[in-house]
Amino acid sequence: MASFVGTHKHTLDDKGRISVPAQFRRQITGEDLYLTIGMDDCLELYPSEKWMKMQQQLLSMKNNKENRFLLRSYAQNLKAVSLDSQGRITIPSDLAKKVGISNEVVFLGKFETMELWQPAKYNSYFDDTEFSCEEVTENLELPL
Repeated sequence: MASFVGTHKHTLDDKGRISVPAQFRRQITGEDLYLTIGMDDCLELYPSEKWMKMQQQLLSMKNNKENRFLLRSYAQNLKAVSLDSQGRITIPSDLAKKVGISNEVVFLGKFETMELWQPAKYNSYFDDTEFSCEEVTENLELPL
């Protein structure tokens, strides 16, 4: 399983294409990637094998109003994207608009997936968070 880590800033071209960081590209084994709206106003990019696991989890949820809403939300925003010969993906304009991406993009490796952020929103997310990493870690039982 891939482990995407670190941040990288890249620029969209006039056709909505962006180069996936080389460090991330080396770990992508399949051709297809899946792009959707993520949490906290970013995009989430899933390698094929991770998306298939996520899809199975979504499909196995209890059939109730909230879960149907979640399933529909993922389905309406999900786009299959592929790396081109130059290691780029195209960010569909409707997804880019929903999260405010227009020029620069911050790629954040989130271990099994990648997030794509509008840079000011990315910076604001960490600057405006009401808790610190230390506070969160203290409540976990991690062998650090």
